[in-house]
Amino acid sequence: MASKRFTLPAFLIVALIFAFITLHKSSSSKSAGPSVWQPPHIRSAVANVSDPYATLEIPTIITTKRAPRYAVASSVMTARFTQYAMMLGYTLQKHNDFEALDAELILLVRTEGKEAVTPQNITRLERVGWKIMIEKDLEFQGVDKGKIRPYHRYNLNKLYLWSYTNYERIVFIDADTLCKASIAELFDQPGEIAGTPDTWWDILTDTRFNSGVISFRPSIEEFNNMVVAVSDPSMHKPNDADQAFLNAYFRFRFHALPYKYNFNLIMYQHHRRTWDAFWPEAVIVHFTTKKPMPDKHCRKGCNEWEPSEWYSMLCKEMLEFYSYSGELPLLG
Repeated sequence: MASKRFTLPAFLIVALIFAFITLHKSSSSKSAGPSVWQPPHIRSAVANVSDPYATLEIPTIITTKRAPRYAVASSVMTARFTQYAMMLGYTLQKHNDFEALDAELILLVRTEGKEAVTPQNITRLERVGWKIMIEKDLEFQGVDKGKIRPYHRYNLNKLYLWSYTNYERIVFIDADTLCKASIAELFDQPGEIAGTPDTWWDILTDTRFNSGVISFRPSIEEFNNMVVAVSDPSMHKPNDADQAFLNAYFRFRFHALPYKYNFNLIMYQHHRRTWDAFWPEAVIVHFTTKKPMPDKHCRKGCNEWEPSEWYSMLCKEMLEFYSYSGELPLLG
């Protein structure tokens, strides 16, 4: 008996051919790579590549960080103040988040002339977070800076800060200070300038401010006017520095800050009850009458021994933090 040939129905043949074509397309698309999300600039670049083996050049995206709105400034006019500024920078960052405050630390330095700041000083200052601003000594017509008291001789260079108009507001803090709390409020001060009333051995609250901590609004016009005004004998006496001048220039225009923002060391000896009452809320402690020294530590029996011991404790902490213990002296 002859064998019977087996044949597939026509509709089944068509279905098998359709399935084969669909499977081929699917495998081809998978070989091109998985379907994942891509940034728009990458996605459009891929779409424009006709050669599957071509090298894709991804464009470089350059992001520019916006400059900070505010600055905390200090100054080091002579090399011996370097470690003071290191201490200030360390304690400022210990108690403040400057990125959150939209601020940065800037330090005005002079690198030419007698007792100038050295490259080694600058390396150390940058390491603790200061952005260095090198400026030459300001000159004033008719003013003999040699007559200014030696320890204040270069302080008028502070006026440069008024020309830094890339900042909305600047908080200037003397290097011989330490920070023990947040300074955020100082950026929100109204008006042209704010400062804490000065304190003397016989006066607790002066009508003039101490220029060791000031909050001000930079202005190139104000800067130019001040440089001229220093030559005016009614504004600047021959042996005076920045503080007397700024008080004369901004007379009736400044507003007072609380004691806590310029907690003057003179109060410890001469106004002790006030010092003790306000110490817990003090923010900036100003070592005006007794500078911390490497070889003359002020200890019990010294007029300012408790604040000096506190300074030494923080100095040791800073030296250990930056591994300077065997390189720099302990101040106190």
